[in-house]
Amino acid sequence: MAAESSVVEGKFHGKFTLKWSKEQTARFIKLRFENDHFFTGAKNSASVAWRAILEKMGLLGMVTPIQAKKKWDNLKRKYKDCKCGTGEGVSGKPTAKTWPWFVLMDEVLGQRQCTNPPVLIASIPEDRPGPSSAVGAHGEEEPGAAPPAGPAAPEPPAGPEPPAARRKRYFEEELLNLIREDMALQREAEERRAQESRERMDRLFALLERLVEK
Repeated sequence: MAAESSVVEGKFHGKFTLKWSKEQTARFIKLRFENDHFFTGAKNSASVAWRAILEKMGLLGMVTPIQAKKKWDNLKRKYKDCKCGTGEGVSGKPTAKTWPWFVLMDEVLGQRQCTNPPVLIASIPEDRPGPSSAVGAHGEEEPGAAPPAGPAAPEPPAGPEPPAARRKRYFEEELLNLIREDMALQREAEERRAQESRERMDRLFALLERLVEK
C-alpha cells in the first residue's frame, strides 16, 4: 500500500501527478538500488523492473514506469550537481548540505566517478631531452641511447568467465523469464476477457431469440 501522506495534485490532459512523500522517495531510492541488476539494458528490461518497484511500493496504476524513470533521472541529475559542484549555491540550487537526498543517493551512486572530471594538460620539463637528442646529426645513435622497443608481447588467452559476468548473465536470464511470465499472464487475461465477452454475447442472443419467439 502507498503511504497515507501521498496525495494527488495537478491535472494535465486528464492525467494526475503523484506528490511524493519523503518516505516514498526514500524507499524509491533504496528499491532502485536493490533492483539495479534488473536494469541490464535489454529490451523492455527497464519497464519490467520499474513496474516491479512500483508494485512493491503500492504505486502501480498511480505512477507509470516512464514517470518513475523520469523521477530517478531527476534525482541523479541533482545528485551529480551537488557532488560535482555544478552551479553549487547559485540561484538557489541545492548543495550537498541542503539537498535532503544527497546522503542516501551518495550511498547508492557515491562510487561512480564525477561526470565533470578536471582536465589535465601534459607538459615536458625543460631539463628532459627531446626525442631527437638520442640521435646524432648524421642519424647515428649516440652512446647510451635506449634501443628501440621490440614488438608487443602477445596477450595471454582469456581465462574462465569472472563471477561478475556469471551474475549478470544469471540476472538477464531471470529478467527474460519475468518478461515471458508477464507476457503469458497478459495473454491469459486477454483470452479470459475474450471468453467472457463471447459468453455475454451468447446469453444476449439467447434472450433476443426468446423475445422473438414470444
